Amino acid sequence: MSETTNLDELIAAERAKANARIAKLRKRAADEQRKVDAKVVELLKEQHRESYDKLVERARAVLDAEKAERSRKAKASAAASSAEPAPEADDTHAHSEEVTQPWNG
Repeated sequence: MSETTNLDELIAAERAKANARIAKLRKRAADEQRKVDAKVVELLKEQHRESYDKLVERARAVLDAEKAERSRKAKASAAASSAEPAPEADDTHAHSEEVTQPWNG
């Protein structure tokens, strides 16, 4: 094994370790943010119930609108794909001259 190959393997191993540490740090940060978000929601419910209820209504409306838009797009896509003509299986008429003429090689 050459020295360069060994060095490349060591570099790859260290990068893999670093990537694993970075992934672990990102997961911890995301977990911490979820905890903070949950606490914010809890405090908002306790201290500003009316605002919380209004925000819940708005969130549900936004989610319903997004769902309806996805459904509309899916239906439009399905309709467009079913409206496209299927390619003909028998295409010999378009090439009949090519097929019937002898080769003059």
